[in-house]
Amino acid sequence: MIGRDAFPDVRTLIILVFVITSLAIIINDPVWLMALLAVCLAALFAAQIPLSQLGRRLRRYRWLFFSLVLAQSLINRSGQVYLEWRGYTLLSSGGLLAALSALLRIAIILAAVQLLTRKDYQQMVTGLVQMKVPYELAYMVLLAVRFIPVLMAEFRNSLLAIALRGVELEEIPLREKVRVYSYILMPTVAGALIRSRRIAIAMEARAFRAYPQRTWLEWPRLTAWDWIIIFLALGAGGGIIWIKFWGVMA
Repeated sequence: MIGRDAFPDVRTLIILVFVITSLAIIINDPVWLMALLAVCLAALFAAQIPLSQLGRRLRRYRWLFFSLVLAQSLINRSGQVYLEWRGYTLLSSGGLLAALSALLRIAIILAAVQLLTRKDYQQMVTGLVQMKVPYELAYMVLLAVRFIPVLMAEFRNSLLAIALRGVELEEIPLREKVRVYSYILMPTVAGALIRSRRIAIAMEARAFRAYPQRTWLEWPRLTAWDWIIIFLALGAGGGIIWIKFWGVMA
């Protein structure tokens, strides 16, 4: 079983996620995107990450998917026209392919990011420092990643408190709904700023940035399998990008 302290190394996962997400942004062909999604699913299976986690994340963005499909169908009017109204193309084959590419691209990015859940925050910071990222910047990334769930939890708690007071957000007008959300957002952001200031004071009290270099309790080494995966990922990514710019791939 692959544990958090075992193979693969966090640097291997970071490089793999970087290559996959970069290819997802560069590639437009749905067939290639499907192949890339299959690679992501295989990587999740090899890392023993349940695919149900990805399914739950995709369900959260179902309305975004619908909006992307509608927007791509209206913007891209190439190919065979399936639905037209007063001279405006509402649905075409080119729009459907563009919408499919957008959906696959989002699914690939969400699936690739799931690989990073195999490591904890401390291992992420150590891996970034080992990749020659300044440790100040690495800790900034750590704090940002840890603050996002806290902000989301506080926002959900504020919405729950309003619902318990008998306010039905679904039934109030849009203008009032925007005002309620602004009232919730301001104290949430203010609380996050206060908390970040306290963390900064605590880090300075522990002599953060007192020296240009830091010592680390754990300094993992890349195994032979880590190097193989890194070279394969970089080689495959570079080869696909070369094919892309030579006009073989759309």
